[in-house]
Amino acid sequence: MKPLPIAALALVAALGACDRKPAPPAEAPTAPTAPVAAAPAPTARPLAFDQTDPAAKVALSLPAEIANYPALHALLYDREVASLRTFAAKAETDRKASDGKFPWRPYNRQGQWFLAADAAPLVGLRALWFEDTGGAHPNHGGASLLWDAAANREIQPKALFRPEADMTVLDKAICDAVAQAKTHREGAVPLSDTFSCPKWSQTVLVLAPSAIPGKVGGLTALIDPYVVGPYSEGDYEVTIPVSAFQVLLAPAYAGAFGGAPKSPGAPDGTVSVKMDVK
Repeated sequence: MKPLPIAALALVAALGACDRKPAPPAEAPTAPTAPVAAAPAPTARPLAFDQTDPAAKVALSLPAEIANYPALHALLYDREVASLRTFAAKAETDRKASDGKFPWRPYNRQGQWFLAADAAPLVGLRALWFEDTGGAHPNHGGASLLWDAAANREIQPKALFRPEADMTVLDKAICDAVAQAKTHREGAVPLSDTFSCPKWSQTVLVLAPSAIPGKVGGLTALIDPYVVGPYSEGDYEVTIPVSAFQVLLAPAYAGAFGGAPKSPGAPDGTVSVKMDVK
């Protein structure tokens, strides 16, 4: 076989080059994906608020334990301070409207919160509030807040109970406790058509700590003046043991309850916490 001429060799080389595919371009390096930023934690709020001006004095005090629940702390502080500032603004409007016709006596509103119980997932707070707007006498009363620490949100008292639960069981337990407390309070007016038993939803319900640590032993009902007696009779605090309403509890929260209340409360139903009025 004769060797191919040089011209033929050149043609074969050229055709082979045409068949080759060009090398793919080098890929640019991929930039690292930025991590997704987590939702910022609530900014820490103070444990107290105090504002005094010519029209009013307003103040708030929160328990130190609330700092363990930043979202709860932020919600309660912001809500209470907004309410106090609204009260102070109304006082300033009233002061200006008085136009110096009589000596102005500054309004006063104060609130103090306490940790009532901490039994996972439930956290219960209670409060005393005091308000003076120059009437015949100051007004005062109680408040509460229930917090689901697992869901990180506030819940209403009705969430503690099954939707189909017969709540007359709790109504009767509260009524019987108030009637019993009245027998221990000097000058108390018996329950009647004028001052009748409130339903559970008309009271302020507070978690009552159990003798078993980390559990809720019952519910304390706070009843403001004028509800079951005249203003002079004062307010009532009665504690109902969980054994009286265990069957009413919603499955989501039933496990937080157990044992007997750590304290049954005063026999005459007097309030167990005191407010530091400034």
